[in-house]
Amino acid sequence: MTGLSANPLTRTKIRQLLTAVGSAPAPDESAPQVAEYDWRDPHYFNEDQLNRLAAIMSQVAARIAGTFTRFYSTEFNVSPMSINQHYADDLPHHIAVDRAYYLTFGPEKGQSCGCIMVPPDTAMAWATRLLGDSEPEGDPERPLSPLEESLLFDLVGAILEGFLTPLQPHDHLGPNDQLGNGQPNLQFDRMEAVCRIVFQVRGVDETSDVTFALPCSRLAPLVGKNTAAIKATPQESKRVLAEHLQEMPVPITARLASTTLSFQEMADLAPGDILLLEKPVDGLVELVVDDRVLYLGHVARSESKYAVSITESRTAIQPATAGGSQ
Repeated sequence: MTGLSANPLTRTKIRQLLTAVGSAPAPDESAPQVAEYDWRDPHYFNEDQLNRLAAIMSQVAARIAGTFTRFYSTEFNVSPMSINQHYADDLPHHIAVDRAYYLTFGPEKGQSCGCIMVPPDTAMAWATRLLGDSEPEGDPERPLSPLEESLLFDLVGAILEGFLTPLQPHDHLGPNDQLGNGQPNLQFDRMEAVCRIVFQVRGVDETSDVTFALPCSRLAPLVGKNTAAIKATPQESKRVLAEHLQEMPVPITARLASTTLSFQEMADLAPGDILLLEKPVDGLVELVVDDRVLYLGHVARSESKYAVSITESRTAIQPATAGGSQ
């Protein structure tokens, strides 16, 4: 390099450099804090729709409380504890199905699309009270007797009826004809959005939970969500996504070579100076995409514009080195 001055940096020179380079603004300490986006949440319902669904579930809770009062002839308080959205593939991690009693439901002709689940200790306590006993006898982890299952089926079926009442104008769903134990047999697509709704049931001397799970699409009419635009098969969704990706613009940088200067040398640069780059004249140009060197080629010309003739594709994508001159 020629023409570099040996004079130290002056205040005026530093001010000119800072003006040319610019400066980053100080971080805004008053910036509002935002919640991290959870990719495990399908985000099928927005916040307003979830609030509307919660209001409807409060009405459902009142119906369920009436069901318990009718069966046990004593006051119960039922309230919705949580409403969560999950991908079907992730749902088992949020529901303890081991030994739980469940009752599936669905359309009259078709596969089951949802279920109500009761923990085994809760099922035992409910059945015992229905028999007129205050405490369960024998092993608390024993399976229910046929009589206890029959009584529990009547109660759970009535609870389910209260839950499905708001859906009847939009979807005719009904329970299956028997209780199950363990893992419910529900045929969800792995990436289907499923809603998990938990109610807390409080009696005079006990508190228990009951859980409902069903596709979010079944609840969509209750909150005014239009599902017409989202009814697509996984294959159709993949095709649309692939087409969209193919149309996305991708910036590509052609990097000739690079070199390193000290701050003093950079400050003393002036028109007419020559920088020697760390690459031979016949060296290849790097094509960089998102800080990765994807292709190598030679400088070329197309009409009146610079061009790069690609000669090599990097199969093992490598990170681009910093400080390149373009």
